[in-house]
Amino acid sequence: MSAAALHDSPGFADAAAAPFNTLLDAMRAELAALDTGDATTIELATRAKLAALVVARDAGPAPRARLAEARDLNALASARVNMLMASVGRRLETLAAASGRPANLIYGRNGHHELRA
Repeated sequence: MSAAALHDSPGFADAAAAPFNTLLDAMRAELAALDTGDATTIELATRAKLAALVVARDAGPAPRARLAEARDLNALASARVNMLMASVGRRLETLAAASGRPANLIYGRNGHHELRA
């Protein structure tokens, strides 16, 4: 069997895609963890995603469909992290105001809000 025929066989495609499928599953688990808002759950899911990313990177070229899905999942995770950060910022503002010291809200170098006492 030629290398091209082997590469196009369904078994090879399944085996080659396995690390990327694992990565996509880890990315979905991280999204679910972000929805919980629990720091420990998020940290564990992120570590699992990073481990799966290393395995997928070392496995060779990714199937295009898997790359597109990973990009979309990464964009969702980024949006959820931004929402969590905005929520934390609002809570910090509320706590600062409740303590009698209104916080000074400024924009940091990265364009995100920062609170300064």
